[in-house]
Amino acid sequence: MVTRSYELLFIVSPELTEESLEALLNRVQNYLLEAGAAVAEFRNWGMRRLAYSIKGFREGRYYLARFVMPTNTIKDFERRLLLLEGVLRELIILVEDAPEGETTEIAETALATEPGVEPTDVEAVEPEELGETL
Repeated sequence: MVTRSYELLFIVSPELTEESLEALLNRVQNYLLEAGAAVAEFRNWGMRRLAYSIKGFREGRYYLARFVMPTNTIKDFERRLLLLEGVLRELIILVEDAPEGETTEIAETALATEPGVEPTDVEAVEPEELGETL
């Protein structure tokens, strides 16, 4: 089984209630775990203005996830993500320049965790911490 490092950036509708948003984020994290991913990071980038209107919205909530996943499950994960109501856009990229050994370390850590462990809470990030990444 070949695993690779990926980054997922997705935009969520600003109209979701807190309960709906929490359920959606838990569903995304559960999809990752079901696909055999080892999640290294899951961040909330906050509400941002979109460059252009998407499905009638001019703003959206941005989330970033970094994970290691078997290559044979990425397409199914992406399909499931696209079907989620409330997700406006998503982008999954393969991280080619991950430091050597990082992928193995994350995968080993995920395999060592107990089954039934809840997904980690979403971490809030202040916009100034992001710098010029957008």
